[in-house]
Formats: sequence, structure tokens, C-alpha cells
Amino acid sequence: MNIRDLEYFIKLADIKNFSKAAVIFNVSQPTITMALKRLEQSFGATLMIRHRAHGDLSLTDSGEQLLVHAKTIVQEYQIAQRELTERQQGRLSIGLPPIIENTYFPLIAKHLKRVGLLDKLYTLEEGSMTTLQAIQAGNIDVALLATTQPVTDDKLVVEPFDQQPFAIYVSKKHPLAQRSGVRFSDLKGESFVLFKKGFVHNQAFNQLARQNHFRPKVAFRSNGIQSLLNLITDEIGIGFLAITTPVSNEVVRVPLLDDEQPTFTTSLVYRGSHVFNPLQQRMLNLIRESLR
Repeated sequence: MNIRDLEYFIKLADIKNFSKAAVIFNVSQPTITMALKRLEQSFGATLMIRHRAHGDLSLTDSGEQLLVHAKTIVQEYQIAQRELTERQQGRLSIGLPPIIENTYFPLIAKHLKRVGLLDKLYTLEEGSMTTLQAIQAGNIDVALLATTQPVTDDKLVVEPFDQQPFAIYVSKKHPLAQRSGVRFSDLKGESFVLFKKGFVHNQAFNQLARQNHFRPKVAFRSNGIQSLLNLITDEIGIGFLAITTPVSNEVVRVPLLDDEQPTFTTSLVYRGSHVFNPLQQRMLNLIRESLR
């Protein structure tokens, strides 16, 4: 049994066609067929049944069971490959969602630059939900994540370091700018500018919308915090954000007064199976110190 055979098997289980699987991997059809035979011989079980009438495949019970393990084995192999590459390159990769990057990364960069390690840091800049998937898949070493609920993946080590409320952000010309607070139910007639898919803000926003039984109007979505602030300034819509650093003088923060509302909890996250080399461990410790 080898990893490539398992990769062929996983794809074959998905598309259920030898010819199509061969095209995807740019190999001959017999290569895929022999891989399946090797796996069946290795495990002493029939894994797939070919239906000659219409030419497709179906998994047996044994095949279904192997598929679960095969996905885990292949994923762990890919993680190991990437982690060993990171060690050879002498760097640490970190996921930084935009608002977290704006708020906390300057402190991290200051500490790392002081000791000459800033150039050893590789960053992935995506929303928290996308970043969580990246850390689970082993595509990055550590992440600074925002969540509205505790992370329940027991393969991850989660170290919370801050918690902030969400709020409404409006142009200083907007009538709401004069308010000391607002309930989410008061915003039914407003248009919003929000983050795109992959940001934890959308979970919190949707939670409040459901609690208040209305579907908000969304004028525009963006991946960039500065882009959203510009749109808010130009009165394209109002924002729903959790920002701890000062924003433009043209934008006003209005607290939410709802009794039940989600919070923006930020955490340092990494896989429990990751063994940090001395360089990575030193960088991780400096990141921790920066966040205290």
C-alpha cells in the first residue's frame, strides 16, 4: 500500500469512473485499476463493485470504511510534507484575518523585527473561517482566529487572548451617528456593507438577524477592512465590525444594546500534533508575548 494508491482510491470513490480518474491524475486507466487491486489485496477485501450495465462503480461496506481512514492518512501525509518543508526553509507560517492583522500584527512584527526574525514569518491573510480550515488542513503552522463560539476540534490547541463586542459603524453624516447605542432590530431599513464569505463576522451578523426575525439588505461585500470603511464613509451602507484600533474620523462606532449578542473572541491556534522546531518555538513564544 502507498499514498498514491490511496489518493487514486479517494478520487475513484468520488467520481466512480476509472477513465475520468485516470484523466485527472494524467495516468493510464490500468494504473488506476491496478492501484485498486493492490489495495484490495492488501486489506483482503473487495472495496468497489463495477456495474457493467452502466459502467460506474459503487463502494462496498469495506470500501466505505477504508475511505474514512484513507482521507485521514492522505491529509496527515500532506501535512507532514508541508511541515518538513517549512523546517527546511526555516520559517513559520501564520494565518492572519484582516481585522486581527490590523489590530495585533503590528505588535507581533515589532517583537520579531527586534530579534531579526520578521523575515522568517510567512502570512496567510484570509477570513477567520477560511483560516480555521487552513490550520485544520495543515496548510499553516499557527493562526490568530476570531470566533463567536468555542472551537471544538480536539486536534487543535486554542489559546484565547482577547474578546471584543461587535458594533455598528456608520458615516458621521448618518442619523445613527448621534445615537449612544442601537438595537439590531432598529436596523431593518438599513443597507449594510459586509465582509465576503469566510469571515466570522457573517456568523455573528446572521445570528442577530435570526434573533430579530428579519433579513437585512446587503449593498456590497468586500474582503478588505479599509474598503468597507471607505464605503461606510461614502454612505453606501453601514458596517458590522469588531475593531479595537481607531478608525477614520469620518466613521462613528455605535454600540449594540441587544441583551443577547455574540462576541468577537480572538485566539492563538495551532495543531496539537505539530512539533515546533527551535526557530518556530522561539517565534511562537514571541507571538504569545506580543499578545499579552
